[in-house]
Amino acid sequence: MQWRSEQVNNWEELRPYVDTALLPLYLYRQELSVPQHVNRMTALANAASGIEQRLRGRVLQFPLAYQGEGNNLFALPTGFPVYIILRYAGDEWQLQYERESAVVHTLSVWEEDLTDPLRFEVAVQVLYEAVTDIWRAMRENR
Repeated sequence: MQWRSEQVNNWEELRPYVDTALLPLYLYRQELSVPQHVNRMTALANAASGIEQRLRGRVLQFPLAYQGEGNNLFALPTGFPVYIILRYAGDEWQLQYERESAVVHTLSVWEEDLTDPLRFEVAVQVLYEAVTDIWRAMRENR
């Protein structure tokens, strides 16, 4: 489920089935040009959408969020037992969340993996499998 008004209107009906928040986070770096940022942000958002499409029904994909360097603190929305952070490799974030009731997993992608169409599909498949592995490990540890 993507964070769109037409889909979120059914949130109360779907809430019991959605246990994972997918949050693409982007770190805005001063040394990059605006077109580079647009391309990188679009690619990261598209990767999140690709993951969500494969996991539809159990995941709520939030819109891409970005912050400038030095402001790497991000408060996670409440109410999810599982958070998946999708980011570019090398970007570091400090996350605020309810540590007693939730787990956070960070998945990293390389820019090269999202710019080439063939590598993009492979990267999204690998990320999808990482999420299902996280769920499987949580189920086995109950």
